[in-house]
Amino acid sequence: MKKLSLLLLTLTVCFFTACHKDIWAELENLDQRVTKLEELCKEMNTNITSLQTIVSVLQSNDFITGIVEIKKNGEVIGYTITFGKHDPITIYHGQDGKDGADGKDGQDGQNGSANTPVIGVAQDTDGVYYWTLNGEWLLDDNGNKLPVSGKDGQNGTNGSNGQDGADGKDGQDGENGKDGADGQDGQDGITPQLKIEDGYWYISYDNGATWTQLGKATGEDGKDGVDGEDGKDGQNGTDGKDGQDGDSMFQSVTQDENYVYFTLADGTVIKIAKANGDSNQPSNEDIIVFRDLAVKSALLQLGVDTTGDGEISYGEAIAYKGELTITNNPQVLSFKEFRYFKNIASFSFSACSNLFEFEFPTELTAITNYAFSGCSSLTHITLPSGITSIGNSSFGDCASLKTITLPDGLISIGEYAFKNCSTLVSAEIPNSVTSIGMEAFYNCPQLKSFTFPENLLDIKLFYNANTSYLSLSTIYWNAININNFYFQQYSHSSAFYGLMYSYYSDSGSNSSIKQVIIGDKVTRVPSYLCLGLLGVTEMDIPNSVISIGNNAFYGCGNLTSLTIGDNVKIIDSYAFSNCNKLTTMTIPKSVTEIGVCAFTDIKYYNTGPNKIYCEAINPPVINGQPFNKGAVIYVPRASVDEYRVIWSNYADRIVGYDFE
Repeated sequence: MKKLSLLLLTLTVCFFTACHKDIWAELENLDQRVTKLEELCKEMNTNITSLQTIVSVLQSNDFITGIVEIKKNGEVIGYTITFGKHDPITIYHGQDGKDGADGKDGQDGQNGSANTPVIGVAQDTDGVYYWTLNGEWLLDDNGNKLPVSGKDGQNGTNGSNGQDGADGKDGQDGENGKDGADGQDGQDGITPQLKIEDGYWYISYDNGATWTQLGKATGEDGKDGVDGEDGKDGQNGTDGKDGQDGDSMFQSVTQDENYVYFTLADGTVIKIAKANGDSNQPSNEDIIVFRDLAVKSALLQLGVDTTGDGEISYGEAIAYKGELTITNNPQVLSFKEFRYFKNIASFSFSACSNLFEFEFPTELTAITNYAFSGCSSLTHITLPSGITSIGNSSFGDCASLKTITLPDGLISIGEYAFKNCSTLVSAEIPNSVTSIGMEAFYNCPQLKSFTFPENLLDIKLFYNANTSYLSLSTIYWNAININNFYFQQYSHSSAFYGLMYSYYSDSGSNSSIKQVIIGDKVTRVPSYLCLGLLGVTEMDIPNSVISIGNNAFYGCGNLTSLTIGDNVKIIDSYAFSNCNKLTTMTIPKSVTEIGVCAFTDIKYYNTGPNKIYCEAINPPVINGQPFNKGAVIYVPRASVDEYRVIWSNYADRIVGYDFE
């Protein structure tokens, strides 16, 4: 009876353990879907505002001055578009569909449906553009169509003059006619807003005061199939089909020499003229109207006005090739007209602490040294697509900078480029970058993760003995063929200040980094890559890696799990030295050379892994003493004698082992 009870208890535990895993897997899948939907909702609201601007541009005969692709992981996800008179906009095209949920045991039921609302605009017979929802007019509670932009009210008609009195006695003058009634106010433009709440789409057209439910935002998973008879499980359900692409306001954005064409989801095409096309663009003689007179005054002092009329024309801005330097000027707030300086040689707005907005010329190829250093009011920056280099200290001390969008084609990031950007939370480095300079990200405490670009060749990383100035938790190392991983003892400089380990003290070690992920295209782990990262507990070195550099993981004192890929040939000196919690490790059979102190403390040879499993049939060449003096070394049983001869210092501790 006791045996039967024990058996039932064991089965019950196994059942609930399996259910527990399934529940967590479903919760994780649901969380990922909700996150993607929230990001989609955010982008759709951005598109709504941008579409409203496009209609306003069309109706006011404005023109497009630039269009820059927005890329993520090498894929175009949208565009930043600038205009002659309107503020720039960002639009996103359709997002990738979400994968259907995997089938469970037994034949799954069909997934529940979910629809993404499609917001658009259309011109009615009165010539006014109104909002549409899923191809139908979007109506308010009173059944009225919602205009995209405001329409001026009509003026009231004046009253008629009073009639004069008859001749003879002086007649009394007729009374003045009454003024006509004021015309009705024009209807304001409406900006719809979307949100997702409790799994449903909602829309508001009164700035969020009230919300109307539209439909489900997430489909429900089908129910599990019934298990087969005789206790056998039913066959695995078929994987869910991939979801369709996310709906978008913009079906496509195309351009030719003269126009940009915005094709909406319903096929409506809005055509906007480009500045170099057939449009009402300004001529070279037209005067630039500056929104910030402090900028205009500074430009006049620089001699941009070549005619001496106290004004700056578009032609004068284009022709200016000198240094455009407006520095240490707290009066400067806005310089969107910077985009007209198409032939600028160099520029700087350093220490303009209140500058909060500007627009780059699309022809720009480099951000010069100190260009925006100390511009502490800038929050978001998108660099034009032609930028190939970011100069030294170019965005240093931009204390309010949260995000910066770097273009594909960027090659180098200079020294101190983002030093003291204490609010920077995102810096996606394109794979085209080959060089990152010293202290480029010094004191960026909000930068939680960082992806090293695949084509990185040079990066300056140094020892330092000071407290960390950043809070990175995850590093993605994708650099494929790094040439120079600069390293200098005692220097307090590094691309990520505080990243490196103090040689003599743990006080400088960085424990915030919990995970280092090495990409599967990396062939060489460079020296000093993870030196002193005390927060790292696990490390997987992919099969693409063929060599591990010296000191690569030195001082990772909390590393307890290590997997080395099957193609590693060389493990260099001190590679895993001072990893005192690494008690057991396996050296793959591909390894041919192991450096001095590779798996032991640099000073004390009695620390390091206690059990070494070396799978190589032929004993690798070892330099000095790579292992703990007391370690037990397990080698292929057929190679024991050869190992004892070649690894003579460990002969009495070499044991035969049958590897699978």
